[in-house]
Amino acid sequence: MRPTLKLSASVLLILLSLSLWGQPTSGDIVSTEFISSQSAAVAGETLEVALIIDIQHPWHVYAPMGNDEFTIPITPSIDSEGKPFKVGEWIYPKAEMIPVAGVSEPAAVYGGRIIIHTTLELTQDINDPLIIEGDVYYQACDDNTCLIPSTVNFSYDLPVVAEPALREATHLELFPKMIQEAEMDKAPQTESEEGEISGLVDDYGIFLTFFIIFFGGLALNLTPCVYPLIPITISFFGGQESSKGRTFWMALAYVLGIAVTYSILGVVAALGGGLFGALLTNPIVLIGIAAILIGLSLSMFGVYEFRLPTGLMTAASQSKAGIFGSFFMGLTLGIVAAPCVGPFVIGLLTYVAAKQSVILGFTMFFTLAMGLGLPYLFLAMYSSKLSSLPRSGTWMIGVRVIFGLVLIAMAIYFLMPLLGGYGNLVMSIFLIGSGVYLIMFDKSAEGNLSFNRIKQGIAIVLIVIGTWLGVPEPELSGEGIAWEHPTSQMEFEALLASEAPIMIDVYADWCIPCKEMDKFTFPDKEVVQLSKKFTAIKIDMTKDTGEFENYFLKKYSIKGVPSYIFIKDGEELSSLRSTGFENADDFLKRMKDAL
Repeated sequence: MRPTLKLSASVLLILLSLSLWGQPTSGDIVSTEFISSQSAAVAGETLEVALIIDIQHPWHVYAPMGNDEFTIPITPSIDSEGKPFKVGEWIYPKAEMIPVAGVSEPAAVYGGRIIIHTTLELTQDINDPLIIEGDVYYQACDDNTCLIPSTVNFSYDLPVVAEPALREATHLELFPKMIQEAEMDKAPQTESEEGEISGLVDDYGIFLTFFIIFFGGLALNLTPCVYPLIPITISFFGGQESSKGRTFWMALAYVLGIAVTYSILGVVAALGGGLFGALLTNPIVLIGIAAILIGLSLSMFGVYEFRLPTGLMTAASQSKAGIFGSFFMGLTLGIVAAPCVGPFVIGLLTYVAAKQSVILGFTMFFTLAMGLGLPYLFLAMYSSKLSSLPRSGTWMIGVRVIFGLVLIAMAIYFLMPLLGGYGNLVMSIFLIGSGVYLIMFDKSAEGNLSFNRIKQGIAIVLIVIGTWLGVPEPELSGEGIAWEHPTSQMEFEALLASEAPIMIDVYADWCIPCKEMDKFTFPDKEVVQLSKKFTAIKIDMTKDTGEFENYFLKKYSIKGVPSYIFIKDGEELSSLRSTGFENADDFLKRMKDAL
């Protein structure tokens, strides 16, 4: 029996050799080239690198996404054990969907040339040169056959220099635009209505996408930063004495002004990498808006017939605010809506930044802003009817007084970032004083019992809110979240070295949802208790012009605040990133998923 078995084994080996004869080897099918975005490395930096992978026709390899568990995806790896760097997440290009034999649905595959990106976070103690070694594991298939999985090795030596100025950028055609586009393809959706803009364009086409963006702008009216536009619009158009047709054109100019400002802010923020709404950190802008609001309020108190301050409106109007004056007011007040951006707008910002098209960015944000401004077209038309009400009605004077107080409150609101810790106190004193004034000193609408009851109700509400603002918040006695507040890259990276999961809150003083998070969500007992399992970090983006702030904005592609980032084992959990206000229950779920 033994000779027979030996002969049979020999025959099988011969048949196997004959069946594989003529098949291409792994080196014939897949070849790799490792590239770096810089001609040399600098200790402590994060270096962008990539693998160029060429796949011989007609073979293909499976992508790591969009396939079932039975396929073997292409898997690059860099040996980092004992090396002075940490490898970031691999970013893959968009795969091609084709029918493959033996698979019921189209498979996600790569063919021809593909480029896969990642980053190397270098330590402070790197050698010269930096030796990078790794391999690419894959299974090559054609329309009928899949070969045995294979591995292709690669190595790369990169010089090390002491200063960034001693090196130069390389492969400019591959960095960083392709990384941005790839990140958009894999960016998670944090809200059901968010939708990825690039996905909308692919699925519905560019024209239908513009309609979706328009309705997304309508939805922005539900965000708290847009509410101040309501009393401003009412008070502005409530003082106009114009025909119905002229009022319509003034209202349209007002909305167009809002849209133009919003569009410019969006394009600048997307292409410049700044925070959307960060213009509100500029004291000149804040004081200018407050001055306009106070000027409007004076007309409500009868100091003058409505006419904007001549220093601001010389070119805007002749005798009244006019169409151009309405457009100018819309330009100014469009800034009010900027700080509150939802996930939909974050996706739009990222898309515009990746496309780097000023025309596309402006038209998309103009469409978004027209959706935002549409309700104010009708609100302006309605507000103007206040001027056609009988002048003999003393209640009309009372309405104007209330509008004037609202405008002053809005002016104080915009100045609060400049007032520091005294902002709440100033607002509290003003609201209480306004309530007392309406009850005890305002004699408008005397004899009109119904209006006086409404006015007294408003006064009581103002006193209650003012008192609530003026009461100091109780100390949490150690029960609050133990936030770390890094102010430099070195401090931040030291915190990232923590073995515990990391929770990052990105906030700004001018951000209303940020304040709501600090007041309602973060003090929650369960949130505080669970936060003890995290390294909790707060990043202040009130002024995004510092060296550390610019580094953080670029590293994490922050486009709006508040933003929440979770990191575990050195890698961001991108599916858990979110933007905007969240109640305690929703945020708790996100925290638990990060553990």
